Amino acid sequence: MGPGRSKILVIDDEGDFCEFVKWSLEKTGKYEVVASTDGAAGIVLAETEQPALILLDIRMPQMNGAEVADHLLHSDSTRDIPIAFITGLLQKNEVKKRSGYIHGFPFITKPVTKVELVQQVESVFEIIRTQKTFIESLEEA
Repeated sequence: MGPGRSKILVIDDEGDFCEFVKWSLEKTGKYEVVASTDGAAGIVLAETEQPALILLDIRMPQMNGAEVADHLLHSDSTRDIPIAFITGLLQKNEVKKRSGYIHGFPFITKPVTKVELVQQVESVFEIIRTQKTFIESLEEA
């Protein structure tokens, strides 16, 4: 991984979408993307790669996104890795009405353009930085 590049793991059963995400985000020079088209394999990648963010599809065969997220959130090695869900199940206006968050998790809707994807990922990282700064300030107080 190059200097200053954040690692992102995308877990989505659509290989073409994984390639789109990888190409779109790596082209910015800010991100390195690793991908899995299988939930169980994605969990293993999360444990070994320790990404800064996981982009997780909801609807997948064998192990759906909720099951993957539940496993990641209950594992000591992955519980602190932020998760953003990617889905075609919701309309963009539904997610927008909720400021991009549903039940505390950021949501990115499919289809998504390269520009939208990059903007939404950067927004998630900005929130992560803000939360980290806030927690650090509480610890110093």
